[in-house]
Amino acid sequence: MAAKKYADDYENVIMTDEKGQERKKAVYRGEYYEVDLDARQIKTFRNQSLALAIAILILHVVGGFIGNLGMYEFYVSLPYVFAFLPLYFIFSGALRIPMEQRKYHRDEIGLSYNHMKNAGTALLILLLIAVVGEGVFILLSENTLEGGTEYLFLGLEIAAAGLAFLFFRLQKSVTPQKGGDSQDSAVGSS
Repeated sequence: MAAKKYADDYENVIMTDEKGQERKKAVYRGEYYEVDLDARQIKTFRNQSLALAIAILILHVVGGFIGNLGMYEFYVSLPYVFAFLPLYFIFSGALRIPMEQRKYHRDEIGLSYNHMKNAGTALLILLLIAVVGEGVFILLSENTLEGGTEYLFLGLEIAAAGLAFLFFRLQKSVTPQKGGDSQDSAVGSS
């Protein structure tokens, strides 16, 4: 089972196999969910999500390699660093999206679509905080015109925030719906 959060959705059942040995199986008893996408659209959605996340990651990392003075301020550096956590959950969720169209277990939806939706929102907020923090630093600092690294960092973070907004919009377009309480192939561990 994926997490204790989903443990109540499973029931341990003792079954006998063809050799007469008793085996413990986890049987899913929770609600099933459906996504209003066909198999091709699910694959496209996953690829678009991964492509946007990779682009955001590249812009974000490149911005971190710029030697700007704003990164020495906590209101710029903390949101920058904490933005890597939602990026991790976005990649984790995108890679867990099942590629076939069927009824999904609650843990499959929670650890893929919902993970990406929540992480995308958090990422957008953190990137916007970093952009605002860098903007405040530029306004308050008197030597930001030297070298232009502050503006380069700000531009990269604005671009990453723009892509994060596109990611946010993409995630909002897919909403898993409850689809019933049973399925024929409910036996098995997930």
